[in-house]
Amino acid sequence: MVEPFFFKILLTVLLIYTVVPTILTRFGQVNVITRVPRGKGRVVLTFDDGPDPRYTPRILEILNRYQVKASFFITGAKAKVYPDLIKQIVSAGHEIGNHGFRHKAAWLLGPCATINEIAETNRVIEELTGKKPIYFRPTWGLDNLFSLWYYWSRGLKVVLWTYMSWDWTKRATPESITRRVLNKLRDGVILIFHDSDSVGAAPGGPDRVIAALPQILEEITLRGLRVASLEEIMTGKNSRSTIKRVVLFLWSHIDWIIRRLSGIKDIENNKSFIWRLALRRYHGREWLMKDGSVLRGGDYYIEIHLNNDHLLSLIGENSSTERTAIIAMREISRSLPKLAKLMQDDQQYGKAKVLLGITLLHRGTVRLGFTAYELKPGLFRMFTGWYENLLLTLFHPGGLKNSKTYRKKLSPKYIIMTRQELMRRYPPAGIPDTRAPQSKIVEREDHLKKNN
Repeated sequence: MVEPFFFKILLTVLLIYTVVPTILTRFGQVNVITRVPRGKGRVVLTFDDGPDPRYTPRILEILNRYQVKASFFITGAKAKVYPDLIKQIVSAGHEIGNHGFRHKAAWLLGPCATINEIAETNRVIEELTGKKPIYFRPTWGLDNLFSLWYYWSRGLKVVLWTYMSWDWTKRATPESITRRVLNKLRDGVILIFHDSDSVGAAPGGPDRVIAALPQILEEITLRGLRVASLEEIMTGKNSRSTIKRVVLFLWSHIDWIIRRLSGIKDIENNKSFIWRLALRRYHGREWLMKDGSVLRGGDYYIEIHLNNDHLLSLIGENSSTERTAIIAMREISRSLPKLAKLMQDDQQYGKAKVLLGITLLHRGTVRLGFTAYELKPGLFRMFTGWYENLLLTLFHPGGLKNSKTYRKKLSPKYIIMTRQELMRRYPPAGIPDTRAPQSKIVEREDHLKKNN
C-alpha cells in the first residue's frame, strides 16, 4: 500500500511531538504559570510526587505549625493507595493538583497513554475530594503535543515553577536545600519540593526537605514575604480563543516543516487553492481501481492534502460544523476541474494515474467521485489516525468539545479518484459534470446564510 512521506519525516515528527511542546511551555512559557505577579510579597510552596505516609503527614504538621497553605501535586496511583492522606491534605486547607498517574514523562508516552495519565488522575482526585482538579504539573516538566492539547482543551491550569530546591539530587542536604531556596527567595516565586521518592530521584529527599522546611518558612516571614495559595494568585481563566490561536500559530510552523521535508507544494505558489499536492511513485502491489484501471509499482500518483490554512480563512473561528462541511465540499468540488486541467496541461502532474489522499472525513468525498479504501492495520494506520485526529481537533470550529462526540467513530481511509474518472466528471474546461453536487452545495449554503 501507499505510505506517503511517512518514513521520511518520522524522526522530525517525533521531535516535534516531544521537544517543540516542551520548548513552548518551559522556555516560551505559553499558557503556563511559572511565577506569581509581583508587588504583594507572595511566595507559593508546591510539593510533588506524593502522597506518601512516610513524609506527607510530617510536612502537613510543619505547615500547620507555621499556619501556611501549600499546593500538593499528587500522582493518581499513590492517591488510590493512600486516599486518607488526600483527605487529610484537603481538610487542612491545602490544594490538590494533578501530577500524572504513574509519574511517567510525556516524552515516553503515546497519545492514548498521555491522555490516560492525566484523565485517570483527574478522576481519582474528583472521587476523593468531590471537586474537579484545575491545576496540572507535567512530570519532569516535559510535554508532548497531546498533553498540551488535552490540558489546554480541558481548561487545566498548568503550574510549573520559578526555582527548584534540588531536593531530589544525590548530593542534596538540608543545608544545601535551605541555601539554594533562600538564595532565590524573591517576591513572586513558585518553589518546588517533593513529599515522596520517585524514579530518578535519590532516596530520602523528602527527609531532607522536612529538616530544611522550618528554617525556610521562618526566613520567608523575616523577609516580609508570605506564603500564598494558587487559588489566591489566579485572577482569571485562560482564554480558549487565545490558546487556540497560539496552538494554530505553532502548528503552522510545524506543518511548514513537514511540507518542506515531504515535498508537498502549493500549485504555482497559489496559497488560496484548497489542495496542496505532491507527485509520487507507487511502490506497492498492483491495485485494481473501481473503474477497472490498475495502479502498478512505478506508476505516478498525485498525493492530495487539504490546505487547512485556506480552509480556516474561509470558515472563520466560529462557524458551525454544518457550515464548515458545506464550505469544504464547495471548495473541493470547485477545485476538481482545476486538477483535471493541471493533469492535462502539466508535463509532470500529467504522468499521474490517480489522485490519492488520506482522511477521516471520507463519506462526503464519495459523492464527488472518490472511492474510499481501508488502510491495512499496523503502525502506519495507527500513526495516521493520531495525526488526522490531531488535525481534526485543531481545525474543527468547536475544537475538542464539539469534535469528541464522533471523533472516536472515525478511522482514516484512502480516498482515490482515477484520472479517467476525474476527466469524465470534471472536464478540464472547468465546468463540472451535472452529476457533481455543486448546485446542491450552493443551495444549502444560501439556505444557511438566510437562517443566520
